[in-house]
Amino acid sequence: MGRKETEEAIEEARRGGLKRFDSVEALCADLNADETPEIHEGSTNVYADLGRPDADEMQAKATLVTEISQTITARQLSNNQAAVALGLTPAELGELLAGRFRAHSVDDLERLAALLDEAGR
Repeated sequence: MGRKETEEAIEEARRGGLKRFDSVEALCADLNADETPEIHEGSTNVYADLGRPDADEMQAKATLVTEISQTITARQLSNNQAAVALGLTPAELGELLAGRFRAHSVDDLERLAALLDEAGR
């Protein structure tokens, strides 16, 4: 609902022009009557679903970053400890874990995961 439509609905409510519904189901049916979005079942690769040409690479990177994050959590490492083990600054690690890994190659991320694995032994 746009701003104009919202303002119009507020004005209508002030004039007493509220719709009354007998049930939640009736309310939901009214809400969805005109604006029900199409639902599409996605794949297991959101990047492919979004039409990215590098979908497989991005999925591999996301999986590696998830593994790195889970290892840091499982080993109860602080961000500083993990950054030292990975040869990164805490800020670089924070960017990586926040999902900004596009500049990293799959090989770089595999190397980081291996470093973290070696540091845990």
